[in-house]
Amino acid sequence: MPKRGIYKTIQFPVTFEGIGVHSGIKTSVELLPSDKGISFMKKGNDDITVCASIDNVMSTVHGTTIGNGKTSFGMIEHLLGTLLGFDIDGVTIVLEKGDEIPILDGSAIQIVEKLKKIMIVEKNIAQKNKELIIKRPFSFNFGKSFFAVYPSPKLVISYLISYEHYPELTQMQTLDVTLESFIKEIAPARTYAFLEWVEPLRKQGLIKGGSLENSLVYSKEGILNKTPLRFKDEFVRHKILDFLGDLSLLGRKIIGHFVILCGGHTSHIAFLKQLKEEYKLAEIGKK
Repeated sequence: MPKRGIYKTIQFPVTFEGIGVHSGIKTSVELLPSDKGISFMKKGNDDITVCASIDNVMSTVHGTTIGNGKTSFGMIEHLLGTLLGFDIDGVTIVLEKGDEIPILDGSAIQIVEKLKKIMIVEKNIAQKNKELIIKRPFSFNFGKSFFAVYPSPKLVISYLISYEHYPELTQMQTLDVTLESFIKEIAPARTYAFLEWVEPLRKQGLIKGGSLENSLVYSKEGILNKTPLRFKDEFVRHKILDFLGDLSLLGRKIIGHFVILCGGHTSHIAFLKQLKEEYKLAEIGKK
């Protein structure tokens, strides 16, 4: 039976707008208070919603996409990672048009600034299994990626990235995930790509909205962007943001220390599905 507990949502609506990095479509997003967890809907079509659940993941190709066969929502990870960072349990996310959350500047800092201006409200309502405390180690291999999670009194992420053709970009970072650390150490980190990826991705019909204004682009000559890096290890910090967004799809507040080596959205989701099975988590919502 659901237990009553503290549930957090936003007091007032929040709106932001930008361009979809893959679609190139300019759109806006409105976050609305909700007592029913995190879900997505399209403007003018509020009878079809998609819960932010790992069971609803449809694609992990250059971003995480969820859907239900009738509609889909892509590039959700930065927004969901921010909601996790703010410990927000419920909002309804309304997308004006298209199928993609706007990329903004490639980071989550603009969403953070919007949320900082409003009040997060706490409610005492019935909810199921809000917290998952890791009580035993669990590890998982997926191709070249490795994942492990260990007992810890708090949420900690250790992430390593390494690229065969760019050994200088090997980066490792460990961060305790708190609201303060999320705002200062994680949210500002921008998404990135390698120059040799650009043309093949465009031939696939992707990154139509990609530019040096919303992505770091790296080549053999170094960073192509004229703006300086926000952190010397900005790349791996962005990976932590991506992982937090994917982690949020478990629908639980996780207490544990995650260690990830060379992950990506596909391996993140594969690991989290295995973790869900390991801990026998019930479906959060699938509709």
